[in-house]
Amino acid sequence: MSIRLKSSYSNIESWFRGNLHTHTTESDGSCPPEVVIADYESRGYDFLCISDHDILVDPNQYQQDTSMTLIPAVEVTAHGPHIQQVNANDRVAPNPDRQVVVREIVADQSICILNHPNWGAQYNHFPHDLMESLDGYHGIEIYNGVIQRLHGAALASDRWDRLLSDGHRLWGYGNDDSHQPGDVEIAWNVVQAEDCTVDQIDAGLRNGNFYASTGVTISSIRASGTTVYVKTKDAQRIRFVSKLGVVQSVVDEAEASYTLPEDSTQALSLSYIRAECYGSGGSVAWTQPIFIEEKA
Repeated sequence: MSIRLKSSYSNIESWFRGNLHTHTTESDGSCPPEVVIADYESRGYDFLCISDHDILVDPNQYQQDTSMTLIPAVEVTAHGPHIQQVNANDRVAPNPDRQVVVREIVADQSICILNHPNWGAQYNHFPHDLMESLDGYHGIEIYNGVIQRLHGAALASDRWDRLLSDGHRLWGYGNDDSHQPGDVEIAWNVVQAEDCTVDQIDAGLRNGNFYASTGVTISSIRASGTTVYVKTKDAQRIRFVSKLGVVQSVVDEAEASYTLPEDSTQALSLSYIRAECYGSGGSVAWTQPIFIEEKA
C-alpha cells in the first residue's frame, strides 16, 4: 500500500490578506460602512466583507472609493447559531433548521462558514453535535477576534480537530468579527491567488488556498512526496498537528518540514497534517490541513 499527501496549496507566489466578518451601523456595529472600509484599507488589507446581521449590504456602492476588493456577505443570525454567507448573491433568510440555512447558502453558490463555535459562558455557541450533523458547509472560524472581549474562547482549533478527525474535510478561517474600531486587525485570512479579484479570492477561500493568522506571515506551504514544508517570515516555532490534535513534531525555527512515517498504516492513521506557526507576542498562523490518502 502506498500513500500520498493531498494539498490544497499551489505554486502561486502572491498572497492577499482580508477579513470576512465585519459589522457596521447597518446592524450592531458602531461605525458606518465607509468608515469601516477606510479603516481596513489604511491597515493594508486587500479584501473585505461587510457582513451585517441578516442584512446584505451592497458593496458596489462603496467599491469606487477603495482600492480593496469588497465581497458581499451576511451573518445569518436569527433563530440559531450564527453562520457566515460569503460572496453572497442573495440574502439567505434565517431558519431555525440550520441545515436549511447551510443548504440555501450553498445553493446561492456562497461560501458557508460556522461562526465563533466557542463563544459564550459555556463555550458552546455552536453545539458540537450540531456541527457534526450539518452537511455541506466549507469550514469554521478557528479564531474570532471579538470573542477576546466576550465570554468564551476566541480560539476553536479544538473543534476543528474534532471535526477533521471524524472525517469532515473543512477549512479553518480567522476573522475579526469587528463591531468597533478596537476589534480591527486581530485575525485575518491570507489567500494564495494570482489576482485579488472576487472570483479568485472566492476560489482560494472555497478550496483551501489560504491560511489564517493573528500576526505570523507564511511565505510558502507545500507538500512533496510524503513531506510537508512550511516557510514563514517571522515564526519562532512550528508545530505539525495530526488527527485529534496530536502534535507530531515541534521545530523552533522560521521554517520546518515533517515527513510521514514510513509505515503506510501508521501514516494513514494520522489522517491529516496541519501546521501551527507561533511568533512573537502570542501571534499564530494556521495552515489548512493536508490530507493523507491511500494512492488509487
